Parts: sequence; structure tokens; C-alpha cells
Amino acid sequence: MAEMAEIHLETWTVATFDVVALGLVGVLAGHASGGLGEALGNVGTVAGVLVFGYLWVLTLVAMRWVLADGGLSRGAGRSLGQLLARGVAGSALVGTAFVGGLGLVAGLLGLRSGIDLLSVGLLTLFGAVGGAIGGALLGVVFGLVDVGLARGADALVDRLVD
Repeated sequence: MAEMAEIHLETWTVATFDVVALGLVGVLAGHASGGLGEALGNVGTVAGVLVFGYLWVLTLVAMRWVLADGGLSRGAGRSLGQLLARGVAGSALVGTAFVGGLGLVAGLLGLRSGIDLLSVGLLTLFGAVGGAIGGALLGVVFGLVDVGLARGADALVDRLVD
């Protein structure tokens, strides 16, 4: 728990923004397609909060690693390419752990109903590979958004201070 107290405000802010933005895009896409009510009705509030919390913690840990050598601003000493490469790797790990964790929970719950454990394992493995690919793609998108917002805020503050 002491490690979590050492996480900087920028890390908390960026991780929270990314998870909430991803959730908002998902909700808007679900609403536009008309399937949001049914999907949310099948999940339930407690399960939805647990899944959101799990994704947020994974993102927070990954963001801590991504920003370990400096923040998002220009003065952090890293190029945009270096920052994006680290963000893509971190996001790929989040995608893998997220899908793998959900697969593990589904497998454990499925054991009670007699589901084939090998099938759950294979589905989780393939899902984790897809999670890594999806996470990497989201890492590029959110990396560009995060860096753009941070550097835009830096420029605005510099302009207001002068």
C-alpha cells in the first residue's frame, strides 16, 4: 500500500482520464447501437463496478511504469516516440491482464456449472492475445491524446504566465 501513496498526481490523473474516456466511448457506442440497456442489464452494478475498478488499477500500475522516467511534458527528457513506445507496451500488458483476469474469473465460475476448463483456458489465451493487440492500439490513441493534452496545457500555462 505504501507504493500506491508514492504515485504522482499526474499518474493518477492520466490513468483515471484514460479509463473513464474509454468507458465513455464504450457507453456512447453501445447507446448508438441500441444494445446498451440489454448489455448493462446482464452485467449488474456490482460486477460492472468490479470490472471498472480492475481495469482502473491495471491502468494505474501501467501508467506508473510508463511515466516512471518523467511526465508527459516536453521537459521530461523523452521524445514522443519513446513515450508512445512505452505507452503501447504498458497498454498491451493491461489488455492482456484484463482479458486474462476476466477469463480466469469466468473459468472459476464455470467450474461450478460443469464447463470444460480446457475450453475456458484456450478462449482466455486467444482473448489475451486479442487484448494485447487491442491494448497496444488503444495505447497509441490514448498516448497521443494524453501527450497532446499535457503539452497543450503546458503551452497555455506558459502563455498565461508570460
